[in-house]
Amino acid sequence: MLQTVLLLSAGTVMTALLGSEHWLGWLLVGLTLVLPLGVASVRSDWRLATVVYLVIGCQHGFAFLMTFGKFRPLDLWDASYFDTLASWAAQAPGLSLTWELGYVTYVNLLSHVYRINNTFFTGAEVCIVLSVVSLLLAIRIARDLGVAERRLWWVAVAGLIPGSLVHLSVTYRESWQLMFLMLAICAAVRLLVRGDARWLGVLCPAVLLMGVLQKALFLYALCMIVLVGIFMIFTLRRTIVRWGVSIGIIIAVLIMTTVIWTTPTLAGFFEPMIRLIDPDILGQISDYRERMVNDGAPRTDYGIRYSWSDTASIVMTLGSMYLHYLFAPFDGIDRWVDLYPIAESALRFVLLACVFRGLLLGSYQQRAAILFLIMIYLSMTLLWSIGTTNYGQGIRHHVLTNWMLFVLTAAVHKVVPKPMLKS
Repeated sequence: MLQTVLLLSAGTVMTALLGSEHWLGWLLVGLTLVLPLGVASVRSDWRLATVVYLVIGCQHGFAFLMTFGKFRPLDLWDASYFDTLASWAAQAPGLSLTWELGYVTYVNLLSHVYRINNTFFTGAEVCIVLSVVSLLLAIRIARDLGVAERRLWWVAVAGLIPGSLVHLSVTYRESWQLMFLMLAICAAVRLLVRGDARWLGVLCPAVLLMGVLQKALFLYALCMIVLVGIFMIFTLRRTIVRWGVSIGIIIAVLIMTTVIWTTPTLAGFFEPMIRLIDPDILGQISDYRERMVNDGAPRTDYGIRYSWSDTASIVMTLGSMYLHYLFAPFDGIDRWVDLYPIAESALRFVLLACVFRGLLLGSYQQRAAILFLIMIYLSMTLLWSIGTTNYGQGIRHHVLTNWMLFVLTAAVHKVVPKPMLKS
């Protein structure tokens, strides 16, 4: 396999050197083939290597289809929109777009790539490179959680979920968000497993870079940093230094929030996120979801009714949103394409059942880090459920969290050998 990979990599480099219009994209193809070879687990386990390269091959196949097959489904409209905006910005003499939290920041970042080689194929290959890095980080996280080498291939299977293959192979921002999220979680897990506060130097920038690409994720990023601080206080061996670092994290987040709120320049950049902070947050949720349904008229709308009249109604409404986000569609199946979201939802249900069964009955290592990852999964899916109105949109949002279930199922069923009793 090593010889085949190196031969294919050399071929992509030669294609770039021969003056292809998509020369940077072809170089990135070669980079994706070489990157996994830097991971010892991939080199030593043929099953893991097979799955990893199958994921990479499928992603490239989809990127080739989108580029050279001129096939752009309507459902991929956002990817084409971001590509077009970035291409226009790259052709402008200066920065043609203002910097603002959310998709505008992503478009500006992509436009800098297009200033080097302005083609859709290059943009897609950048996203594939980032998704490959994310896959390798997932393998690293699984190893830190105690997953045996022979079971790491299962973690890589997460990359073969069709929704992930599609959304990580074209110019969506999910590849960028996922890479920064994985890097942040990798740093957090290492922090909780090893107790080395230096990993905060990786965690904080990664989680904030993830947040600047999506307004709701920036709020989540701040909460995630606080959550890490809480876990440091209650799960690691208590020392004065760790107490100081943990409390310092929480204070730093509060100071950062205050500075953002009171500085006009920063307030302008973070204005989309600041709009989310509203005393009437429940009414804002209803207005947003109804606007999404009325303007977009999605065929796969959940059809949820909202009631915030009392505590029970609030719990029922939020619970309905969450269950629909995780497991819909429940009815209204009228096209064969609806079979895919049913299959993905069923897979998610089975994996969640395996995770909680493993927590109750299994014997596993790194309890604090596993509990942290479970809380990240539950809280992030809850966040996405609030703003997701249909299961077509939900498939795209699940790209950021599906991989956690594969890591957790492998981690919680890791059997820890019991010490032998002396005779």
